[in-house]
Amino acid sequence: MAIRKRQLVLAALVVALGAAVYLNWQFGGSQQIIDVGTGTSEHEFGAAQLVNGSVTSAPSSNSSVQENASENTSGTISTAETDVNSYFAQSRLERQKSRDASQELVQKVLDDSSASEDTKKEAANQAAEISSNIVTETNIENLIKSKGFIDCVAFLQNGSCNVVVHKEGEFVSADAIAIKDIVVTQAKITSDKIVIVSK
Repeated sequence: MAIRKRQLVLAALVVALGAAVYLNWQFGGSQQIIDVGTGTSEHEFGAAQLVNGSVTSAPSSNSSVQENASENTSGTISTAETDVNSYFAQSRLERQKSRDASQELVQKVLDDSSASEDTKKEAANQAAEISSNIVTETNIENLIKSKGFIDCVAFLQNGSCNVVVHKEGEFVSADAIAIKDIVVTQAKITSDKIVIVSK
């Protein structure tokens, strides 16, 4: 009986993880994907590499600030900007729904009086991991936003991290390196386990 419940919990967590990955893929669409930490002999080890796009040098901060200020003087929000904002809100909502479902299943196992101690211990470890991931994702998102990004959402799962960012202007390799450093420091994972998508 205890083995069936353990399998049920693990299956539910796998389904929740699969749903999160699918939703991440579905909402990500055909955006630029940044692959960090998978350099070849042509690239410096650990350097960020832009996949399916071109990397340009960063514009000077004064010129980009002046351009952004002149573009935003009208006070209207474009449809594209609304779509991007909607994407980030929807991603956070879907991530929270899948986390809530996982936590609910774990709580059922913990509350089940017929569950074995091993099953309850495993469920408690999974609950702790979910809570830890929530805190780490929030820290990553806040630190990335502090670097000048308009919005960000991070997804930690199975020792890897997917980060979707929105930045006004061109996304450059220095941005990918800054994001990678934040994720490596906060999530304690290697750079080859990080995928960055620019929305």
